[in-house]
Amino acid sequence: MVRILSILPVITGTICVILLLGSIIGINLGDDSSTIDMVPCEIDDSGTCFVAMTPEIDPPTIFGILDINLEISWTENIDSWFAVVESKAAINCPPSDSTWLTDCTAEDIDEYIIIGGDDEEDGIINWNVQTDEYRIVTGGREGADIGDKQVLTTNTEISFDWKVEWILFTISVTLFIGAGEMAFPIRKLFRRIREN
Repeated sequence: MVRILSILPVITGTICVILLLGSIIGINLGDDSSTIDMVPCEIDDSGTCFVAMTPEIDPPTIFGILDINLEISWTENIDSWFAVVESKAAINCPPSDSTWLTDCTAEDIDEYIIIGGDDEEDGIINWNVQTDEYRIVTGGREGADIGDKQVLTTNTEISFDWKVEWILFTISVTLFIGAGEMAFPIRKLFRRIREN
């Protein structure tokens, strides 16, 4: 009977191993591309280029157990830039509800930037998503004009956070050892060895 019951921790341990291996390999959601309008930068005597800002993005708390890597790439990196900023950047630079444009420049939001910015010239940023509230901002460089468009591509990879992976590993090992002890008790093995 005990040996039959030892199958249960083996099954549970196997599930934990499968989850652990799946996390190590990771899940790639693939590329998601869309054509978007570029933020125009009309250089006048003041030389200002305003930025656009998305609505607030608030990841659910459950994301705390995940390791989510978001890659954002754009085609017109010579004429535009992107950045991820803390949501509170909108306090001083609120975006318009219709156009998402703000009355701020890159310098006005510089202190809130998490990753990216107008000094990012490679056309790609990689960000590890946390559970904090954030927004995505974009701006045009000198030369970006009204009507210009570009392709924005996002790629998302998901796995468990390393702490969760360690927990799964520990549980798996413990369950397999426990199942082995239930099926083949070490004390009985020692007794048989002594008796022989």
